[in-house]
Amino acid sequence: MDADNKSMSRGCVLTLMFMLGLVPPARAQKATLEGVVNLNTASPEELRLLSGVGPARIRNILAYRHKHPFRTVEELARIKGIGRKMVRHLRGHLAVNGPTTAQKIIRPVAPVVGPPAAAAPPARPQARPLPGQRPPLRKGEPAHQAIAASQGNSCLPPP
Repeated sequence: MDADNKSMSRGCVLTLMFMLGLVPPARAQKATLEGVVNLNTASPEELRLLSGVGPARIRNILAYRHKHPFRTVEELARIKGIGRKMVRHLRGHLAVNGPTTAQKIIRPVAPVVGPPAAAAPPARPQARPLPGQRPPLRKGEPAHQAIAASQGNSCLPPP
C-alpha cells in the first residue's frame, strides 16, 4: 500500500469515527478569554486575544496610543473600525492601567441534556381529488390552467 492510499484510508477511518460519534468534533471546544488586556501596554499578540480585533485594528490601536495613551476604556471607540457596541462587548476584558492578564482558555462545551429529539412524522400520502373536484395546484402552475384541465367546466361547451 503506497503513502497516498494510507493517508486516504486513514482519513476515511477518521471520518467514519467522527460520524459514529467516537471522535468529538473540533467545535465541541470553545475558546474563551479570561483576564484583562491593558490597552496602553499590551503587545500586538495580547491585543489579538480580543474577539473582533484583527491586524488592521491592532495597528490603529498602536498608532492611537503612540500619540496619546488611553485614559478610559471608552476612548477605544475612537479607533477606526471599533464602535461603541464592540467596546461594550469587550468592556469586561479591557483596562487602561495595571498588568495584562488575559489568556485564552479552551473548555469543552457541555453537552445538551434533554429529551431526545422527536422523530419526523411519517410522510402522508398525497390526497386525490374526489370526482367533480379539480386537482390540487402544482408548484408554479397558474390557477387558470388547473381549472381548464380539470374534469369539466359546465360553463364551456364540450370540445
